[in-house]
Amino acid sequence: MINIVEEEATILKFYKRFQNHLSTYLNRSVDCWVGYPSGSFEDTVKYSIDLNIWLSTKGHDTKYWNGFGVGQPIENHNNSLNGEINFPISGIYRRVAGAFGIEDKGTILVLHRGKIGGGTKGIGKYFFTDNFRGDFVDAIDGDRESRFCVVGELESKHFPEQVANFIKEIHRVKQLIKYPEKYNFNFLNDYSFVNEHSGVTYPENQGGKTIERTHGIIVNALAEELKALGYKVANDRNRDLFTYSKSRVENLFEIKTNCGTQSLYTALGQLLIYSIPVPNDINLFMVIPTELKREVSLRLSELGIQIIYFNWEDDTPVFKELNKHMKIKNGG
Repeated sequence: MINIVEEEATILKFYKRFQNHLSTYLNRSVDCWVGYPSGSFEDTVKYSIDLNIWLSTKGHDTKYWNGFGVGQPIENHNNSLNGEINFPISGIYRRVAGAFGIEDKGTILVLHRGKIGGGTKGIGKYFFTDNFRGDFVDAIDGDRESRFCVVGELESKHFPEQVANFIKEIHRVKQLIKYPEKYNFNFLNDYSFVNEHSGVTYPENQGGKTIERTHGIIVNALAEELKALGYKVANDRNRDLFTYSKSRVENLFEIKTNCGTQSLYTALGQLLIYSIPVPNDINLFMVIPTELKREVSLRLSELGIQIIYFNWEDDTPVFKELNKHMKIKNGG
């Protein structure tokens, strides 16, 4: 089970680690104005070219405040915040969305309660959690059990990328309500199975699966490669990634971080089930890190499923022979 950290000294210790891990990447200083719904303030923010996010930090009486933006901040201009990951200085303070959680095995998680706000009408806790594509966990939260979004694993080598993915996910969800027509793929959800909450990670004491904390990094990397080839990409709560043209879905991808039996079962089922509402012919891809036995890959091919393998090079997922499966489109 996961327990939310309440002790002031422990929160401070973890928060210093949080800052230190990010500072390796956030190594460019930019003097600018930071904009929020009710005003703005002058600050020197930290920016990362690799992560493409910036960070502003401020001291408060009750919390450690961390405001993030997406994209390179413009010097001496106003730059709007996209999301915050704040931590209470001590105790359980549910008005502050961020928290540190400790698993039974000692793994330290950075968690978020899901309320993102930000001044956009219609954005709130449930809009975000209903559209959040990452993992959820349940944790002992003082006198109750609460559900949290997983930001990342504090001591993971991928932690800075996990934070960046979370901030970009906040940005993506906010765009859903600002520009609903651009992201309208409701025709894919015209069947009852969508009511199941795919992607939820259940707590260990319920026999749940392992949290795939590099999943978002792989999805984003594949999306960028597909966009470089000229494809329009999107995804939703059920589908990891798909490409489309004029509201016609062409290719559907299911990404797994390992090739365990359960992962293969899940990927196979998701590709087949989530392609049902697509009215046209569609290409199905299973994206996995370990080469399968020839007889397994042949059987999957008979079911209409192609395999894209990836490996890690310098902490970056690299997709083997992607151009063999995906041709360059016009404008790519």
